[in-house]
Amino acid sequence: MEKKPVQQNRRPSANNAPRSQHAQQRKPQRTPQNAQQRTPQRKPQQTQQRGAKKNTGNYKQSDFVKSKGNLPGKPLKNKKRPFAKKKPAPQRNAPYNQKADRELSRVMAEKAPASKKRKNRGKNYILYYILAAVVLVVVLIVLANTVLFRLSDIEVSGTVRYLPENIIRGSQLKTGENLLYIDEKKTAQNIVDKCLFVDEAEVRKSFPTKVIITIKEAEECFILSENGINATVSRGGRIIEHTDNAEKDGILTLKGYEPESLELGAWLKSKNETKTDFPWEMLEIIDKTKLENVTEIDMTDRYSPKVYVDGGRILLNLGSATELESKFNVAKYLIEEQIGAEEKVVISLSNPEKPGVRPINDDIPSVPEQPTEPEDSAPDEAQSSNSSQS
Repeated sequence: MEKKPVQQNRRPSANNAPRSQHAQQRKPQRTPQNAQQRTPQRKPQQTQQRGAKKNTGNYKQSDFVKSKGNLPGKPLKNKKRPFAKKKPAPQRNAPYNQKADRELSRVMAEKAPASKKRKNRGKNYILYYILAAVVLVVVLIVLANTVLFRLSDIEVSGTVRYLPENIIRGSQLKTGENLLYIDEKKTAQNIVDKCLFVDEAEVRKSFPTKVIITIKEAEECFILSENGINATVSRGGRIIEHTDNAEKDGILTLKGYEPESLELGAWLKSKNETKTDFPWEMLEIIDKTKLENVTEIDMTDRYSPKVYVDGGRILLNLGSATELESKFNVAKYLIEEQIGAEEKVVISLSNPEKPGVRPINDDIPSVPEQPTEPEDSAPDEAQSSNSSQS
């Protein structure tokens, strides 16, 4: 029998096919027709219009580094790629692994006591810090009371009448005393009480071992004349001296004040509360208006005070104690512009817009020629004359 030729186009079976034919099935030979079918057709490149932005795929123009020429440049390193592969999502219905669960629980049980120990150790450190802070504070307090801040230097300034030693003696300060226990206000009051010609004292601590004392000495302000006693009063309102004369060059005299006490060292205070601060108000206005040669203030009547200028040559009747500044300005103008240097006048300033000026003689009341008692006996004489005629 003649063997039939094997057809070349027939596909052999998988079992009987030779090894080389299986390889040919997996990797068929590349023929021109087959290659033409497999190669994908390339799309024609679209011509880019002039001035249009370049198409860089899924990147933005800002994602690329600037480069020379028409090349788009390389992407920036810190920019994420748009097509990065995502991690696979965990499987929800994964099979339960009992062995892994036991191992995890064992590890967690071993780690739990260690974390508790760390927490307790941190709490112990906090207690140590608190204890150390308390000990440090106690040590500082002990040192401050025993060794530190001991007074060794006292500085005195602003005094001419007193020596620094007298001021220190009056302050009752002692070297070696602790600055923490020195009362500044009490020390200043001790100096004022001990030193008559001191109106004000200031005590200031300068740590660690120094105290500075500043003195304001008393200055003569006016002479208070009351009940035959003449007392010099300082600007601070303290009686610093008794004098024989109620008049002194350059110092005005105050009358009608009604002081509570005229003792040396006493602070000036009137029995009438409305008069207590009135002298200081008057002095302030006199200094402000610059009225010169004021020699006396009579405040016997608080609501109608009188001011004497140039040794009593000019009398100012102020009327009510209101608008004092304007009244003094009017009086200054009249004295400088309209009143002569030797003229004695009374200026009425009840209304500062309409002041009145008259000679000082018109202000003195006339004295009657006959006493009052003969006037009372005139009817008796008339009765005796009538009886004689009858």
